[in-house]
Amino acid sequence: MANEGSRHAGVPLEPSGETVGVVFVGCGYAADFYGATMPNYRHVEIKGAFDVDKQRAATFVAEYGGRVFSDFDEVLGDPDVAIVVNLTPVPQHYTVSKAALLAGKHVYSEKPLASSLPEATELVELARERGLLLSSAPSTIFSQAAQTLLRAVGDGLIGKPLLAHASLDMGALAFMPYTEWRSRRGVPWPYLDEVANGCVMEHAGYQLSWLVAMFGPVVRMAAHTSLQLEDKWPGKTELAPDVSLGFLEFASGTVCRLSIGWVAPADLSLTVVGDQGVLTVSDVWQASAPVMLQRHARTSGKTNAYLQEAEQLPFVVPPAQHRYDDTHDLTVGAGVADMAAAALKGEQPFLSADFSLHVLDVSLRLSEGRGVMEDVALPASDDKKLTLAPAMPRTAAR
Repeated sequence: MANEGSRHAGVPLEPSGETVGVVFVGCGYAADFYGATMPNYRHVEIKGAFDVDKQRAATFVAEYGGRVFSDFDEVLGDPDVAIVVNLTPVPQHYTVSKAALLAGKHVYSEKPLASSLPEATELVELARERGLLLSSAPSTIFSQAAQTLLRAVGDGLIGKPLLAHASLDMGALAFMPYTEWRSRRGVPWPYLDEVANGCVMEHAGYQLSWLVAMFGPVVRMAAHTSLQLEDKWPGKTELAPDVSLGFLEFASGTVCRLSIGWVAPADLSLTVVGDQGVLTVSDVWQASAPVMLQRHARTSGKTNAYLQEAEQLPFVVPPAQHRYDDTHDLTVGAGVADMAAAALKGEQPFLSADFSLHVLDVSLRLSEGRGVMEDVALPASDDKKLTLAPAMPRTAAR
């Protein structure tokens, strides 16, 4: 699909007075994030929901509106349904989205777009052939924090962007009470699916979507992954790597250090360093996280300080009225709303199929740890610190 460059800063399309019918397929834990935020968008009409667990679909429509669809074929055959929001488990994303596209529906998919690049590419090509819209979460690019950061970078407040430090370390998940987590409707957090998908496929897009929107596509990269807390989980749990470290170079020349994982203490920050200052967002999962600016300061004498005191930038968009009252505010409904407005106007959503495919491509590369890895040869030595056997850290004290 053609890229839409006019809305380079992620500004959502303004809807007309018409409405677009939307059905949610899959009513698990994440569905509450969507349902609670959809009232922000008057041009989106929730027609209902379908889930193989009919009780989950029933509680969803009781809370957020519409009707329960008896089966998926009924969703696909309803002429009043323009957009299928695919919230099924990740292994089902491809088959559900493909069926919806073949039925002439636009598709907004939870992340990732598909489990593999060939499957995702097939979906993108199918959407293009049929003149349909295809998009993928996350949609935090529409948050107050993201919009303000992108505007500040675009307006040159820090000069030329040189370097970004991006993190989505969630803390040591294995030590958290994850079996007790419930959504608003009481749906358990699907931790088995999450740890099998891995920290990268679940979370990389939250940073990558902002970074690509600011700096253009990733053109060079290296990555490494590791599984560090394998012995802290129940015996037969399928586990993906829980640490990912990446180095990205964007088309603009900006480079980025990206850390994602479920081992390090929580850090969801994004820092952008320019040749005239620094911008920082402390938590990319909070829509109203402040955007802080530090400009270069004139200094003299023997000092290593060169930045002024941080100042908070005013938000460039108003807050959303309806939010999901949980530990994080992700503006998840904004992506569906932008697709609906794009469908009404005959345009591409900001999170276009091509954009979503690129974010997936980079995410898969990160998750696979593609990069230059080389063994380090150790010479023979009497120094016990240089043996290959694991040991407790040794101090330099005598």
